[in-house]
Amino acid sequence: MTDDDRPPRQKRSWREIDKMRDRGGPTRRDQRDRDSFERSTGYTKYKTNLERLFSGGAPLPEHLRGKGGEGTEEGDEERKKLFAIEDPKAFYAATDYLKKNDMPADPRLLDRLLGHPDEDTVDKALSRLEEMHKAGTLKAPPALRNRLASVELETGDPKVRRRAAELRKALR
Repeated sequence: MTDDDRPPRQKRSWREIDKMRDRGGPTRRDQRDRDSFERSTGYTKYKTNLERLFSGGAPLPEHLRGKGGEGTEEGDEERKKLFAIEDPKAFYAATDYLKKNDMPADPRLLDRLLGHPDEDTVDKALSRLEEMHKAGTLKAPPALRNRLASVELETGDPKVRRRAAELRKALR
């Protein structure tokens, strides 16, 4: 039988071929490797230690203690509560936290503080942002450059305006 005598077969499109490949799922060997890894004692210890750490039953390891930021646990809780406030008026009223503590190292919180009506608070937040930028630890939130531009326009103190402009240009 020659090629011309055979009945024409339907050719599959690339889309159909790809769908057939995708339906294959994981191979048995991959599943076996994963199951044996999850049953290993090292993995089990790792998971139980993580569970204890996140549930609060275990202290933070020594090598990670200084990396979480600054302050005590109660200061961190206050900072989290302060950041969770969405209403600007309530946020500005709740900044008593700043009277008891130093300016936080949280760029998102400092960004919000740049909109504070008290120019002294704006000056302190700007100083902290400048310190973080010089140290190379500032991970600027997306809106920080816009907030600095508004500080340039709205602040009455020319020194603060100049510093805001310099920091905004440095963040480019």
